Amino acid sequence: MRRLARRAGMAMGITLLLCLALFPIYWMLITALRPKSVTMVWPPRLLPDPGELSLATITAVARDTPALGWAWNSLLIAVLTTLAVVLVATLAGYALSRAQGGAARGLGTVILVAKMLPSTLLVVPLYVMFHRAGLLGGPLTVVLANLAFAAPFATWMMKGFFDSIPPMIEEAALLDGCSHLGALRRVALPLAMPGIAAVALYAFIVSWNDFLFARAFLPGGADTTLTVGATQFLSETEMEWNRVMAVALLATLAVGALFLWLQRHFVSGLTRGHD
Repeated sequence: MRRLARRAGMAMGITLLLCLALFPIYWMLITALRPKSVTMVWPPRLLPDPGELSLATITAVARDTPALGWAWNSLLIAVLTTLAVVLVATLAGYALSRAQGGAARGLGTVILVAKMLPSTLLVVPLYVMFHRAGLLGGPLTVVLANLAFAAPFATWMMKGFFDSIPPMIEEAALLDGCSHLGALRRVALPLAMPGIAAVALYAFIVSWNDFLFARAFLPGGADTTLTVGATQFLSETEMEWNRVMAVALLATLAVGALFLWLQRHFVSGLTRGHD
């Protein structure tokens, strides 16, 4: 009887936590499907009325605003950032994992400290650097900024993952005539694919959800990203929450589909990379 009560309490607790986790997604969905007149009502209704929900707001946002252009900019920045982070983190993580001596440990500590820096601390020096280099206003600036922010943690993820791969496997490849890069490409990388997938997903989510760098380095208007573009529907006199949530729904569907595709590798890479 006591065991049954414990299981019932655990089930209720899990159900409550699940409801709390899913409520923001539910609220975003019904707000995007509601007309503006309903979203301005206070207090808001948790359950929609029959016939109240429609795709009119989502269709209007796609037709009358540069939302699809924002989505393309976000996708371009996210893909380029992901490729750059995977390349840098894989090579740096492998080097830190296989290097010996105090210099390697000191460099690893510096990279870890760099991860502790908040993104707000990077905006001003990056802005000055990009301004002097004449790079402001293009997606490359946001890619480089996201790379500077995401690479330290991604490097430590890959270092931990390479630490779990026995070096003797690569030593056997070296004895067979492979170079160090050849051993990395033919032996270490295939074994590290779950970690690479985890790093790729992490970098994509960081860059796709970025607001600060896109707001600071892009000119705005049609030449911005989804996260920044959604704020154009908010002003001091009018809050078009249904349009904001329609853009948020578009952003969530893309990253949600990617996460469902790579979630197995993501969890495996996180756990093995921190053993």
